[in-house]
Amino acid sequence: MERNLKAPEGSDNSPLLPVSNYANSNPYVQQSRKSHYISEVRTVDIIVLRVTFGTILSLPSVFTTMSLAPQTPSFQLDSLFLSDFNISNTTFRTDWDATLTIENPNLISTVRFNSIKGSISYKDNYLATYSIRPFELGYKEHRLLHVKLSKYPTMTTNRSILEEINRQRDENGAVSFNMTMFVSATYTSGWRGIENVVLNPRCLDMKVALLPRAGFGSWVNMEGQ
Repeated sequence: MERNLKAPEGSDNSPLLPVSNYANSNPYVQQSRKSHYISEVRTVDIIVLRVTFGTILSLPSVFTTMSLAPQTPSFQLDSLFLSDFNISNTTFRTDWDATLTIENPNLISTVRFNSIKGSISYKDNYLATYSIRPFELGYKEHRLLHVKLSKYPTMTTNRSILEEINRQRDENGAVSFNMTMFVSATYTSGWRGIENVVLNPRCLDMKVALLPRAGFGSWVNMEGQ
């Protein structure tokens, strides 16, 4: 007896896909890993493009900064004290004690101060002179300097100037002095090379309050009030 085996109607005669226990053979797993790899590559590309684009945009400002001339160092008087203040008919004698801050504002050049000489005067009459040893400031560096002139006598033949200082002290309880510096400095940068400059910072009309009969005085910082 022969039997003709027929497939039931509606059944699918297409061959079945082979089943494997290995994940790599699964097309869905492979597609997922591939899409994950593509997303990582795109993220890295975006980061690289952003960094490159930012670098390109910053280049003009960098070249502009490097091409500019170095900025002048800043000189700031922090304090000034007088002690043993004494005036005779021909002599002005006192101890000067000052602190200064000098700053290099440059990012692309160092500054060497080859020579710093200064004076303290009343109007156009010199009362004391001083000098500071050479030193160097690096990029954006600053230094606090201490200038002390102990019992520095100044002889003068202009008696009227001494009388004027005495009169100003008696009437106002204070005397105004000037502090001037003569600076020879050298800028050094890899872009512009070496440049020698001469600077002349000044602090004029420094009001020094003096205690009566004490021989002591201190600078009155009007800007800090």
